[in-house]
Amino acid sequence: MPRTDEGERSPILDVLVEARDLGFLGPGPVEPHLTHAEGFVAAGRHLEEGRGTRRLHLADLGSGGGLPGLVVAERWPDADVVLIEANGRRAAFLRSATDRLGLADRVTVVERRAEACGRDPLMRSAFDGVVARSFGRPAVVAECAAPLLKVRGWLVVSEPPGHLSAERGCERWPAESLTELGLESVGAFRAGSEYRMLRQRRLCPERYPRRDGVPAKRPLF
Repeated sequence: MPRTDEGERSPILDVLVEARDLGFLGPGPVEPHLTHAEGFVAAGRHLEEGRGTRRLHLADLGSGGGLPGLVVAERWPDADVVLIEANGRRAAFLRSATDRLGLADRVTVVERRAEACGRDPLMRSAFDGVVARSFGRPAVVAECAAPLLKVRGWLVVSEPPGHLSAERGCERWPAESLTELGLESVGAFRAGSEYRMLRQRRLCPERYPRRDGVPAKRPLF
């Protein structure tokens, strides 16, 4: 279990325990959730290799109890992170947690649907990277993330165990449908858990994302 220099439990674990007790995370120990969130950092750094040191602007789709966004922010001090969460109770919790963790200077909580964020001129094509954990099926994640990404920006999505084979990847993330959004799958990443990595090859067409709720009701693939 991560500890501070004084031997006390890491503040991020206290935040995750509170999130669990509020019903924002599943039951059981929170340490596996923390480890899983750290995998997003490893995958993002892998995608950043060769691009030099730079300050990044990242977004977390459906931050819920703070995973992976709060962990990404804590573990990646050179990143400014936007936590996108439409649920009011969860958004209020995230604001409180951000303050308690001393991250308020570079973490912003946006209480809006992801589709609305993608249509906002201030957020559209504004991010170097997007992370998503349990946000929705691949088509929903792709349609909500692509409008937020800059060209060459990246998307990291957690995958169910055993889904990183080339065959399963093509089934879940079909190339033709991704191309419609300007996205391309660029491989799989393992860091204990499994993650899919995608790259924004061109700006997402203006017609995406569709209206609130439509990506889930009528998925593109």
